[in-house]
Amino acid sequence: MSRIVTVANLKGGIGKTTTVINIGAGLALRGVKVLLVDTDPQGNLSTSLGVTAKHTLYELMIEAMEPARVIVPARHNLDLVVADTTLLMAQTTMSRGNDWGNTLGKALAQVEDYYDLILIDSSGSLTPMNANALVASHDIIAPTTVEPFSVRGLELLHQQVKNMKDSTDSIRLIVPTMYDPRSRQALDLLEKLQHTYGNKITQPIRVNVKLSESPMHGKSIFEYDDESRGAEDYRVLVDRIIDTLNIVATGDARPNIQQRLKPASVAEAGVSISAGAAASRQQPVYELQVCPRCGRDVRYASAAGYRIMICNSCGYTKQMLTRNR
Repeated sequence: MSRIVTVANLKGGIGKTTTVINIGAGLALRGVKVLLVDTDPQGNLSTSLGVTAKHTLYELMIEAMEPARVIVPARHNLDLVVADTTLLMAQTTMSRGNDWGNTLGKALAQVEDYYDLILIDSSGSLTPMNANALVASHDIIAPTTVEPFSVRGLELLHQQVKNMKDSTDSIRLIVPTMYDPRSRQALDLLEKLQHTYGNKITQPIRVNVKLSESPMHGKSIFEYDDESRGAEDYRVLVDRIIDTLNIVATGDARPNIQQRLKPASVAEAGVSISAGAAASRQQPVYELQVCPRCGRDVRYASAAGYRIMICNSCGYTKQMLTRNR
């Protein structure tokens, strides 16, 4: 059974989608089998990973479509359920049912055996879809910029979760994003957050231009620039999530969701991926080497003309071109 985690804050523009992508990608590099679920009608999650698909979350939730026809592979160990504006209709349809708050949870229950972690990206407002995501989740990770309005959104999230679950214990981690240590306001508000929420506050994700650029190229920060400050910060966050949520990587030991389909249906799923992301989709061939950062054994993954170093101990990754493309 997989753990279901929603990334949420009742405030937009704080880096939720960026956080979902890079948590998911970072965990996948550690051998964790991850399903990303986009519940935002804007569909930024799939765009930021360079993936398009024929079917969406609407069809999974409302039309009860076979999950394997909706779920598409995005990277090795990383699958995706995309969203689009049809979710606006889904929210209207859901709210008419007697058990509308469990619609998403019931849909995801069908695929829990296929993943170590299901990670849900949410919008920045309280909608029936967001309520479904919060109800379905075992845990909540709350990003927040270190700004007054974003901190207020965090307070509203705590109130809403308490109303729905009688407790805020499911809010496991709070992630300060877009953090600029040169700003007096940012320093003061971070100190206030740490005083209020204690050890739930993670190490901040610092302002980094590479983090802003990577979604435009359809890549995670680890693919776009794995030596950047953004990649460094998200590696630390991934470590914290693994420790806090006790995530165990099973990777290839889990069955592939596409095995539920007949060959003709696999083609019907209709997934495409941008050229910039395609290399990460191919199944790599692994060999063992030594990590230059921590000295422990690492894997070299060879695929599509690249050799990718992956260290499960310290999170170090490095991508090298091995032939002309």
